[in-house]
Amino acid sequence: MKDYADEQYLHARIYAMRGRLLSLKEYTSMAKEETFGVGTGDYIQTKENVFRDQIASIILLAEAMEEYSPLFISFLRMYEASNAKLLFAKAFGKQVLEQWYDIGKYAVLTKDLLDKQVSFDDINTILKGTYLEDALKDTSSYERIEIKIDMCTAKNLYDASISLQSDAKKIFQEFAARRLAVMGMIWQWRLKENYLWSDEKIKSYFEEIYDLFGKQALAQVRIVGEALNIRIDQIRKTGMTPSASDIEHHLEQSFFSWVSSMFHRDFYSIHCVVAYLWLLFYQIRNMFCIIEAKRFNVAFDDLSGRLICEA
Repeated sequence: MKDYADEQYLHARIYAMRGRLLSLKEYTSMAKEETFGVGTGDYIQTKENVFRDQIASIILLAEAMEEYSPLFISFLRMYEASNAKLLFAKAFGKQVLEQWYDIGKYAVLTKDLLDKQVSFDDINTILKGTYLEDALKDTSSYERIEIKIDMCTAKNLYDASISLQSDAKKIFQEFAARRLAVMGMIWQWRLKENYLWSDEKIKSYFEEIYDLFGKQALAQVRIVGEALNIRIDQIRKTGMTPSASDIEHHLEQSFFSWVSSMFHRDFYSIHCVVAYLWLLFYQIRNMFCIIEAKRFNVAFDDLSGRLICEA
C-alpha cells in the first residue's frame, strides 16, 4: 500500500478520468471503424487486452488512499466473479469460452487454473476463507452457484464500506444496495424465463438472500421493484410481453442513469468515486458488446439499442 493521495487529489483525478469516458458518438465511431484488431480472429484475447487497458488505472488507485482501498479492490473483484463462474462451468462439464478477467495482485483465482482439471473440491479449497467462500454452499445446480457468486460479490461490495467514514459509508452502501436490487431482479426474471422456476420458489429464495443485507438493501429492492412494475405495465399496454432480456436491459440502463446522476452530487463526497467505477463497468461492457458485434458482423443500428450509455 503506497497511500500517496488525499481525498481531494483522488476526487480531482476521478473527475479527469470521468471526462475521458466514451460517448455514444464515440461508440458509434468505434463500431464503424477497424478497431480492436478483431479481424485477427482472436476476439477473446482482444477482450482480455481491452479489459486490462481499461482497468489498469483502477489497479493503481487501489494503492492511492488507504481508506478507499477496500472500495477499489471490491470493485475489481466484482469482475473476478466471471472467472469463478467460468471455473464452476468447467467443473460442471459445460462448454465455455475461456475469457479471463485479469485484476492483478488482487485476484483470488489465477488464470493457470484454466489449464487444469479443477474439481469442486479443488475450488472449495481455493475459495475457503475468501469473499467467495459461500458460493459452494449449494452445488445442486449451476444456476444456483451463479446466483451465489453474484450475491457473494454484492456482499463483498457492501462490506467494503467498513473502512469508510460515516457519511461515505452510508453513500457507498446505498450504491451497493441499489446494485444488489438490480442483480436480484435480473436473476428473478432469468430464473422464471430460462429455468422455469415458480414465482413462489423465486420469492422464497430471494427473501432469504435479501435478509442478509439489512433494511437499506430491502428499501432499494422495493424502489427498483416498483419502478420495474411501472415499466412492465407500460410494455404490456402496447400489447407486447416483456422478455427477461428486455427487463435486464431496462434495469441496467436505469441503474446507469441513476449512477450517472450521482456523479456530480458533491465533489467532496464519495459519490464521484463510486459512480465512476460503475460508469467504467458499463464502458467495458459496451466495448465488449462492440467486439462481439464485429465478430458476428452485426450492424451498428442493431447493436446501439443494446448499449448502456447516455443518449
